[in-house]
Amino acid sequence: MIKMRAIYIGDVRFNECNVFELNEETNYFEMINDKEFEYKKEIVEEDDDWLIFEVTIGKDELDGRAKLINR
Repeated sequence: MIKMRAIYIGDVRFNECNVFELNEETNYFEMINDKEFEYKKEIVEEDDDWLIFEVTIGKDELDGRAKLINR
């Protein structure tokens, strides 16, 4: 399974970095831990302060991979 995920570069200043996943039905990147935080796909794609990854989800945590796609 392939998913689009993004992180906001400014969040690396903190102890945790939130991960957002593209909801293809709504076309919004939603925070995985709190779905109330969301950003339109176009906003994330056009903002250089976001890193967008194509994430392949494997059968277990060690079986997946992430590929940076917007740099």
